[in-house]
Amino acid sequence: MTDHALTRRDWLKLGGASLLAAGTATVPSEVFAQYTCQVCDVPADAAPPQKTFELEIGDTDARLVDGERVNLLAFRLASANGAWTVPGPVLRVTEGMTVRIKITNLRKEMHAFEITGIPESKTEVAPNCSCWVQFTAPVGGTYLYHDAFGNTPLYRLLGLHGVLVVAPLNGVTKKNATNPYPSHTPYSLELLTAPQRNNITKLFNALGTTERFLGGPEGKWVPCTDDEDYSHQEKVWVMQEIDPRFQALVVRGQQLLSAPQLTGDVVNNFVPRYFQLNNRSGFDLNKGEDICPDNYIGEPTLIRMVNVGIAHHSPHIHGNHVFRLSQADLDPASPTFGQVQVADNIFEVDTWSMWPMERRDILLPFEIPPDIPYKPLLATDPQGIQFDRMVARQAKEPFPLRYVVHDHVEMATTAGGGNYPQGMVTHWEIMGGLGGRKLQTARL
Repeated sequence: MTDHALTRRDWLKLGGASLLAAGTATVPSEVFAQYTCQVCDVPADAAPPQKTFELEIGDTDARLVDGERVNLLAFRLASANGAWTVPGPVLRVTEGMTVRIKITNLRKEMHAFEITGIPESKTEVAPNCSCWVQFTAPVGGTYLYHDAFGNTPLYRLLGLHGVLVVAPLNGVTKKNATNPYPSHTPYSLELLTAPQRNNITKLFNALGTTERFLGGPEGKWVPCTDDEDYSHQEKVWVMQEIDPRFQALVVRGQQLLSAPQLTGDVVNNFVPRYFQLNNRSGFDLNKGEDICPDNYIGEPTLIRMVNVGIAHHSPHIHGNHVFRLSQADLDPASPTFGQVQVADNIFEVDTWSMWPMERRDILLPFEIPPDIPYKPLLATDPQGIQFDRMVARQAKEPFPLRYVVHDHVEMATTAGGGNYPQGMVTHWEIMGGLGGRKLQTARL
C-alpha cells in the first residue's frame, strides 16, 4: 500500500469523524458511577399529551450472520412484554401533536434520551429510574431517537436507537382536472416553500396518472397507519455497524464494563466487522417484510433510511431509480440542525450518500424496469411487449423479479472481516403487473 492510499482505519475516520453530529467526545469516567434518581418529570401545568409512549432501556443479544452472538443494549415499549428490539420500536405521531415519552432505565449505568432536531426531547435517566419528556411534534418526516449520554456515539452503537415518524397534518394534494386522483405525501404541503411544494405535488400527483407511472388510483402512495412499524408501501431501514469488542462491554444484568482504551475515543477505536440493516446482514436480509419491498408495478414504496453508525455508506439499487425526497440538516452550527429538509429539486438517483446520523426519505416508484423490453419489437407484433407477456405468463421469466440493493462502499458488503456478500446486501421484488395486489386480495 502506498503512502497515499487510505487504510481501513483512515476510511472509518473519514466516515465517522466527518460530522460533529456523529459524536466525537470521550466517555466521561462518571458514566460508570452510581446515580440516584432525580426529579425529571414534565411540569404539572404542561398541556395534556395527545400521544404517549413508555420506553424501557435494557439488554438483549443477537445472532450475527456468521453464527456469532453479541450482547446489545435495546429499547422496548413497556407494554411489549419482553420484546426488546434493535432498532427500537417505530414511534408514529402527527405533526403538531403534544407528545409525551416516558423512559425507564433498567440498566445499572446512566443513560440518556433525545430525538435529533427536537431540543425539548433531551433527558438523562439514572439506573432504575424513569424520566418524562414532552414536546410538540415537528414538521412531517423521519427523525432519530437515541442515547447520546456523555456526548458520545457509544450507546447508539451498542443498540440504543430507533425512529420517530411524523405524519403530516395536511399532506394530501388537491383534486383537479389534471389530477383526478389526489395523492398522499409524507410532508405537510402548506408548510413547504413554493419550489418544494410544487415539486413534491408534481411527483406524487404523477403517480398512477402518467405513461411512466402507471396504475390509476392504486398507483398512489399510501402511508402507514399509526399502529404499523412498516407496510407494503413504507419501510424503515436503519443502517448500523458492529464491532464485537464494544459489544463485549455489555453484560446482562450488570453495569457496563469499563474499557477506557476503547471508550476514550469511540470514533477512532471503533472498527466495524459487521454492516447491517435493521440488525441483520447478508443472508439474513434475504427476507423480512420490514426490509424487502415487494409490490406490483405502479405501487410505489417510501423507504425511510437512517444511518446510526459512524461510517459513510452509499446505497445503490438495481432495476429502478429512486427519488430523493428529503434529508436531515446535519450542520451542528445551523439553527435548523436535525430538522427535516424537503428537496426543492427532486433528484432521480441510483446511488446516494448516507453520512453518520443521516436521515433520508426516498421513493421507489415500482416502474417497469428499463432492462426489460417493453415497447413492441415490431409495430405489427403486439406480442413483442415482453413485460405484458411475462404478466400473462406467456414468457419464461417468472415473478417475482428480484433486484439487488447493496452498498457501493465495498467493505460494507462483507461481514466478519471479509465474508462476502454477507454485509449490507438485500433486494426488492416485483410481484407482477398492474393491479396485482388488488387481484391477489380478491383471490384471498
